[in-house]
Amino acid sequence: MASALLESRFLQRRAELSGLLGRLGELTARCGRSDLESVAAELAAHALEPFFLVVVGEVKTGKSSLVNALLDAEVTAVAPDPCTDRIRVIARGSEPGETAKGPLLTHVRLDNPILDGLAIVDTPGVDSIIDRHQEITERFIPRADLVLFVFSVLNPYSRSAWDFHDLAAEAWRRHVAFALTQADLATAEQIAVNTARLRELAGQRGMADPTIFLVSSTVGRADPEAGGIEALRRHIRELTASGGHFAAKLEATRRSAQRLLADLSSGLDARARELDADAAEAERIAKRLESARLAAGREAEVLRTRVEAAYARLSGAFEAAFARELTFSGMIGRSLAGLWRRRDQAGPAARLAQLGEIFAADLEREVEAIARQGAQHVFESVTGSARLLLDELRRHRHDRDLPADALGEQRDRVLAEVTAGVEALLADGGPLSGIDPGSVTGMDPKAALGGALVVLGTLFAVAVKSTVIDVTGGVVAALGALLAGSALFWQRPRVLAEMRRRLAGGGERLRRELDERLAARVDRIFRELADRFEPFFADVAARRRSLEELASRRDELAAALAAFDPA
Repeated sequence: MASALLESRFLQRRAELSGLLGRLGELTARCGRSDLESVAAELAAHALEPFFLVVVGEVKTGKSSLVNALLDAEVTAVAPDPCTDRIRVIARGSEPGETAKGPLLTHVRLDNPILDGLAIVDTPGVDSIIDRHQEITERFIPRADLVLFVFSVLNPYSRSAWDFHDLAAEAWRRHVAFALTQADLATAEQIAVNTARLRELAGQRGMADPTIFLVSSTVGRADPEAGGIEALRRHIRELTASGGHFAAKLEATRRSAQRLLADLSSGLDARARELDADAAEAERIAKRLESARLAAGREAEVLRTRVEAAYARLSGAFEAAFARELTFSGMIGRSLAGLWRRRDQAGPAARLAQLGEIFAADLEREVEAIARQGAQHVFESVTGSARLLLDELRRHRHDRDLPADALGEQRDRVLAEVTAGVEALLADGGPLSGIDPGSVTGMDPKAALGGALVVLGTLFAVAVKSTVIDVTGGVVAALGALLAGSALFWQRPRVLAEMRRRLAGGGERLRRELDERLAARVDRIFRELADRFEPFFADVAARRRSLEELASRRDELAAALAAFDPA
């Protein structure tokens, strides 16, 4: 009855731990840590296995002989050469025998009561000359509940053996006991000195009172008590009595799960620090984009002011020239000239058209030079800022050394996308290349008003030139209509007043349209540039949410593992 209650309690605890291990596996999968996910799966499978006593040590230290003596049966071969080339899992079975489970593992069945709820694992030597022995032994250690580390009492100092011990005890936090074998071959002095040295080496690794068994397998087969085999059997029985081995198994698995979670947590903490750096970088990029936009806006304002000044100066000259045409002497001269010309070629409207063409040509020529120079400044300002941001992003992209996981893959993918997008924006023939004034040379501004301006390319110079053509053409056309009926001398004050009004209105329209068109072009450039960086900004926010969720799950799981009581 007591045994049944004990088993029931163990099954309940095991189910609870299995649930926690399932959560651990899910968390490692969500983090994209495939390296840890496979280990979590091994731990979950291990929780359902019997208690494993794993025997490890160097070749020819007597591991296999020790296992045979312990079980009082020839379950593993003993030979002068390294002969244990497979992991052998020895468990209780009513029909003795063995079954190969792949190239590296053999299951052995033996009807021995010491194996109740227990499996003994004999492993290849950690320093074996046979290929893959150490590899397969290391792969099996995570499944161990108790590691019996075997040294020859003649030489318990091997560095490779102690390095392997550190793997078992530190990396996986397993319980470790020691067996000093071949005691029948050593003197009492050698046994005393080497046992003391073993305790010292164990103490250096945090084991103040290590469990050590002094055994002679040769003697133990005939006299288990004298050979130290019975003492080891008693230790195993004490472990398995009253469910101690159940609790030990669950406790060992819990500690391994905690270590795995600590590794996962370390990666999450590193990702959190990386995210903080990315968030700071995103904030810097946003601020620099805004600063660059303001700088480009100032350049556009300077451009508009210079165009306004040119318009004011040339429109004043246009007004003065036409005023002279409307003087008495100018009209008489035009009448005489009309004797040899057709009337419609000598009238005030025709002269106005001629002067208007001169005004428009002079203004367009001067404005084009101003616009081209201003566009160069804007081009250099915008592309210079964008290239600085791109260089920083490239450096930031590679400034890390963290284990591969889902968040890292997401970050790499987004940064590659953003970098490629900005590079394409700056490339020859790309959208920003169109603000280079060289790209609008010889362009017909009237044609540009059609489809070309829809593209980001044909920016400042075309915008200015097309605005000038619209304004000057409108002023001349309006004044031509005014003069079409008659051009008598006494109408001069009214005509000149209307001309001044029209030219002033044209100047105001020029200022307004330049403001609107240039502002629209600047905004469009920086919307395009900001759009290229937007995936980075969005990814920072998305990774923040993911990390917060993962950290919350981790903290909950860590608390549950800490509170788990295997007894």
